[in-house]
Amino acid sequence: MKKNRNTIKKKGAFLLRPVSVQKGRKNRLTAFLTDVCFVWLYLAGMSLWMKDSLQLDLSIGICLLTALVAALLQQLAVGGWSSDDDGRKRWLWLLIWCGALAVIALAAHGMWLGGIRQICNQAVDVLGHRFPYLFSAYNVTTDTATALYLAVIWLIFLLALAGGYLVRSGNRMLLGIQIVCMLVLQLVTGIGPVQIRSFVLVLCCLMAVWMRGHGEQIAAGRQRLAALQNAIGLAVLAVIVLAAGSVTLGKLVPQDGTVFSDWKAAAVEKVRDFRYGGSHEVLPDGSFSGIGSFQPDGTKVLTVTMSQPESYYLRGFTGSNYTGDGWEDADAAKLWENRDLFYWLHQDGFYGQETLSDAALIFGSEEDRTQKNTITVENTGGNSRYYYVPYELDGSADSDVQTALDAQKIGDSSIITEGLRGQRKYTYQTMLPQITKYPAYTTALLNTDVLDEAGKNYQNLESYYNEFVYHTYLDMPERIQRTLASLLGEAQIPEGEKHVDYSEAKENILYLLTSAYTDSNQLDERWTGNDFIFDFLQISQKGYSIHFASAATMMFRYYGIPARYVEGYLITPEDAQAMTAGEPYVVDDTHAHAWVEYYQDGVGWLPFETTPSYLDIMNKAEDYQNISGVSGGSSQDEQDMEQDEDEQQEEEDPDEKIDWVQVLLILLVIGICALILVMIAFLIWVLVQRHKSKVLKRKFEAEDAREAVRAMYEYTMNILAAAGLNIRNTSLYRYEKQIAKMFDEETAAEYHRIVDIRQEAVYSSNAITPEQKAEMMAFKENIWKRIYTNGTLIQKLQLKYIYFL
Repeated sequence: MKKNRNTIKKKGAFLLRPVSVQKGRKNRLTAFLTDVCFVWLYLAGMSLWMKDSLQLDLSIGICLLTALVAALLQQLAVGGWSSDDDGRKRWLWLLIWCGALAVIALAAHGMWLGGIRQICNQAVDVLGHRFPYLFSAYNVTTDTATALYLAVIWLIFLLALAGGYLVRSGNRMLLGIQIVCMLVLQLVTGIGPVQIRSFVLVLCCLMAVWMRGHGEQIAAGRQRLAALQNAIGLAVLAVIVLAAGSVTLGKLVPQDGTVFSDWKAAAVEKVRDFRYGGSHEVLPDGSFSGIGSFQPDGTKVLTVTMSQPESYYLRGFTGSNYTGDGWEDADAAKLWENRDLFYWLHQDGFYGQETLSDAALIFGSEEDRTQKNTITVENTGGNSRYYYVPYELDGSADSDVQTALDAQKIGDSSIITEGLRGQRKYTYQTMLPQITKYPAYTTALLNTDVLDEAGKNYQNLESYYNEFVYHTYLDMPERIQRTLASLLGEAQIPEGEKHVDYSEAKENILYLLTSAYTDSNQLDERWTGNDFIFDFLQISQKGYSIHFASAATMMFRYYGIPARYVEGYLITPEDAQAMTAGEPYVVDDTHAHAWVEYYQDGVGWLPFETTPSYLDIMNKAEDYQNISGVSGGSSQDEQDMEQDEDEQQEEEDPDEKIDWVQVLLILLVIGICALILVMIAFLIWVLVQRHKSKVLKRKFEAEDAREAVRAMYEYTMNILAAAGLNIRNTSLYRYEKQIAKMFDEETAAEYHRIVDIRQEAVYSSNAITPEQKAEMMAFKENIWKRIYTNGTLIQKLQLKYIYFL
């Protein structure tokens, strides 16, 4: 038996020992067609994955037809023999196949290389849309559809070798590793089929090959899969399930992949908490879901040492894109569109994080240009993902922080630390405080006649960056825009200008936030809404720095002024007076703060304080005393009337508050979680049952004949029970009549003798003879053969995948 099993395995997929020449040919033909089908499924899945993941402009029909031709030729060339000495021929044809691919690549070198480079560039483009970074790309001279199709067809024929090996060998481990890697790649990078239907299609193709590999590992599995009717039935069933699943998922799950995005965001947040989380963080890093009161307790967070004690805003997290429940970095796709701009800006040493200090180096006084402040920060309890640096960071100095301003990175928000766990201690150089001096720099920029070469170069670079800023940092939800229009009135931008006058905008923002909203660290409850800023402006009207900074960011944008939300720590003028040069100074969590930074044309990003209790703490360039009303807006009485009308309308239409989409989404998530739990429970049950069956079968060859006989009898009764035998607590001999009805009297008589042997093995001390063990084995095999052979397809599936017999 062992020799026969090895022989069958050596011969490959579905190569059965023929009982006649005609039957052997039929089996080999069926095996060949089945292998072609599964190789085609593998190639179809991989080609569709490549097309959809890299967003290649290809015809699906051509890809599937190419995959079919490659599968057919591959099986004809490599997998179509059944004799024992075909190993050398298979290797010969493998070399011929690879040689042919090499010859094609050399013969059409220019077109083939152009197509490969198109695919690589498309991969870079897809990756860049998710991770805005200046990846290297090829200079493509042969940018034609013909070159792209040639490269894709060449890759499909190359993949045919892997597909043929996986199908012939039934190596589920390698295929499983590939599937897991593709799923991880989809989750981590977002590179994968964009639409759910495409994702399911690819996964089903690969899972079909995986299931086929499972059947290949078992001799009986090869026998059943080799049956043409079973293969056709499995294919039809797969198509039905695939179509139904795709339609269902298409209706229930967003086609833009937001479900996977949410899972990825949750996973990324957990990883970041593990990597960078401090022992005492009170800043939410832009994530407001479930945010509660601000409750610092004076715990040490930073230790700051300065060569010249000064007051600074130390900014960490910078939020550009409002999500409704918080802030995140600027949209990656929008940043990727500006990759050429950032490449040239960084080549010229221009970074958005250093704009103010660059302006000071050119237009500032001698003291501003020469006096530097060396700052060392030891982060003991905060988030180590960010370098906490002031707006006056000196770009001309050489330090780890300046090195972190990666020339290849697209964007200019937070400065991200390096290393697996971030950086807890670092040193950098800054200029003396410049925030209060920016008006002088804007005035100098207006006097273009006296600008020197450095000034003109700076002005030119800032103008390009300025255009990017206005294109990126003015986005706001329509709902917030309507709300601000009712609160601030119409934003009247003078003709020929980009935005409302800075002074007017700041006065209006300060008046509204200081007169209509309450500054308090204690909130009545945790926030659980779906629009943080709207809820603050229209419902709670109470909050602390993260609320005021978020609202102010949108107000600046409403007036046409680019703005961002920032979190960090304050070194106040009072702190600076208490510090000693060169001595460490402890900054506790009471210094944690959020503020808005707006873009001042010519000099870059500047912090602006809008939280009422902080208005007189930090130094600022101007004092706004005239904040007695909102210029250009409606009167306070009109605002109160509008608010009363809104509240009355909300009271009249309480049903409109129910977000049914949100309710359905929650129900869907609960259903998916329940389904996953059921699947896990089913999987555990399957593993337990399979283990029991394996343990029982292992006893068939036990040295103790009594144990082997008991195991074979139990296994036989399990088969009979699966076939319909009514098992109950009674004498084993009473089943004889049921077995006679199920089969015949002769089988019932055999069963009677089998029970005698079983009873002797259990209750007597007599040794079981080899003849008795053989009789028990023969009866078991006979029952299995008669039940399985004569059973329906459903019964066979039950025996195989439900009862694991």
